[in-house]
Amino acid sequence: MTGNRFVLSSVAFGVSFGVTLGLSRGDFMQAIGHGSLTFLSSQIGCLVAQRQPDDADPEPALWRIEELRGHIRALQQRRAAAYDDLAQLTHERDRVLKSLQGMQGQVQQLQAKSDTLWKQKEALSWNLSNPSSRRTMAELQGAEAQLKNSEAQINSLEREEADLNRSLTTTLSAKQRAEAQLTTTQSELNQLLAQVAEQKANKTQLLNDITTLAEQRQKLTQELATIETEIQSLDRYRQELGRLIQAAEPARQQVSNGSQSLQTAIDQLQGQIGSLHSELESLETQILDRRTQKETLDQELDSLRTEKSRIEPSKLANFEDPWQTEPAIGSNGKTLSKTANGQTLDATAPVELDFSQEPGLDPAWANFATLLPKYEVQALTAIARHASPGQRLKQIAEANHTMPELLIDAINERALETIGDILLEPSAQAGTPVIAQEYESSVQAILRAYDRTKTA
Repeated sequence: MTGNRFVLSSVAFGVSFGVTLGLSRGDFMQAIGHGSLTFLSSQIGCLVAQRQPDDADPEPALWRIEELRGHIRALQQRRAAAYDDLAQLTHERDRVLKSLQGMQGQVQQLQAKSDTLWKQKEALSWNLSNPSSRRTMAELQGAEAQLKNSEAQINSLEREEADLNRSLTTTLSAKQRAEAQLTTTQSELNQLLAQVAEQKANKTQLLNDITTLAEQRQKLTQELATIETEIQSLDRYRQELGRLIQAAEPARQQVSNGSQSLQTAIDQLQGQIGSLHSELESLETQILDRRTQKETLDQELDSLRTEKSRIEPSKLANFEDPWQTEPAIGSNGKTLSKTANGQTLDATAPVELDFSQEPGLDPAWANFATLLPKYEVQALTAIARHASPGQRLKQIAEANHTMPELLIDAINERALETIGDILLEPSAQAGTPVIAQEYESSVQAILRAYDRTKTA
């Protein structure tokens, strides 16, 4: 950077020195003074330019470009002035040459006239002794005076010629210096033009960067506006949530207070469940005893039937078994029902239903209905069609060796597996469930299909 600054200052010194020397007609001291002043000015300008911010910032780059343009304009003005000075020097040289040629013509004329006068003088000097051709002394003196005047004019013209030669030499030297300075200025101007082209390229790059940054800034502004909108929405949500929390705080406290009573009720229910388990175990024991008794009775009945068929086959053809007046119990403990042709069916087997007249029924509900055993359908009918189904549920449960609560739980489990929700909910009356309000229409459709199946 220091070397470039010195080169630039030296170029400025040379240009200023040459231009000033040409304009001042050879005043060497004035040219040196102007050149030194220009050198110091360029050094100071370079130091100031060196302290400016980096070219990454667009403003200093633009300032630098404007400065270089100003410098180029100044150099162009100096070059134009140098051209004008050179033209003036050329014109002056041509004028001096013309004057010199004119003086040389005059000198030649004077020399010719002087030769003529010398010849006349010699002729007069030789003819002084001749009285016929003798002239007066006044004429001779006039010729001598004219000869001296001619010699004086010749000497004056020779001095002027010498002055013109010196002036022409000085002019030629100034012209050579001006041409050298012009060449230097032209090379410097080319360098500056190259720098300006580079600065223009940098400016274009900076403008592109500025455009890119502006686009990024616009995008960031839009994203910031979106984020601010979301922040405002979140603030509103937070305030609303705070209000909801404040509004729900009394309910939470009430729930917290009611959780203790619920825990007490749960403990009581657990105690009741324990007692129910004990009763269930006793019922299972009774069922096992009844199954043992039934197997014994079945064996005795089989032996009696064998004996009767062997003794009186014709009399026993239309005999009705008195043991089948009550619902039969199968070997696996399940309740059996009697058909019209005397066959026994499992009461726990699912009932085949006809849903052809229920086109709006969801397939999940049809699947749920087909999975229900007969006694669960009877329980569901009692709940749907009786105001107080508790006694009827107890009878159905006892007939199938279970409890109403377990029967309700079994129906809800099947509903969870098929429709994804429980069907029976507890009511205000203890021990009496009700059908969920949103499922009443579907349950009525299932019961209508069941009624059609019984009628068929």
